[in-house]
Amino acid sequence: MNEALTIPGQTLISIQAGSDFLQGRLTLPAELSAVVVLTRAGPSPAAHDDTLAVILQHTGIGTLNLGLLTRAEERFANLQHNVSLLARRLLDGLGMLKQHMLLGELPILPIGLCGTDDSSPVVLRVAALRDHDIYAVVCRGGLIDLAGMRYLRSLAAPLLVLVDQDDRRVAESNRRALHQLACASELRPLPASADAPDSATACEPVARATALWFVQQLPAPCR
Repeated sequence: MNEALTIPGQTLISIQAGSDFLQGRLTLPAELSAVVVLTRAGPSPAAHDDTLAVILQHTGIGTLNLGLLTRAEERFANLQHNVSLLARRLLDGLGMLKQHMLLGELPILPIGLCGTDDSSPVVLRVAALRDHDIYAVVCRGGLIDLAGMRYLRSLAAPLLVLVDQDDRRVAESNRRALHQLACASELRPLPASADAPDSATACEPVARATALWFVQQLPAPCR
């Protein structure tokens, strides 16, 4: 967590996780207005987050791509579903960002969270816990009710939930969960092709919709 930041540019970061480390990549554009943390819990197609990161960076939003499991842990399904464990690790990642801001190595920036599948309930829980720091959330896939009812009800950041239009079970579960929220929220169906695992082209419309949510919801940074 003592890495010297490269602005503009990329910085590889590591966060202690037991006897191992989580790996992340912090990418900061020259004109920096906010940071979005892109999370995953286990192996996931790189095309989705890489495409989203590029689009966000073009709008002046930095990205932290952060895996919430070590490489050795990724093969264990029970860890991928452990919301409490993953939330603690994401909080550690946010703590690293805030430390850089407090030390003056980063400007004080609004932060957004983006979760995919198993990390979706994780980012929602963390956003509820850190409502003074998190200004927008996007969940792509996954069951957000696994965050826990009290976290759903206390979420303050505006939430966009993206679901596969063919997955009616997940769509209905997330729609019911949204009724528990007091914050601004939207559920949006995705065409099946948008979740193609190896196609950056197929997922580009999803990435643009996600980026637009952050651009619209994240406030201007404090100067």
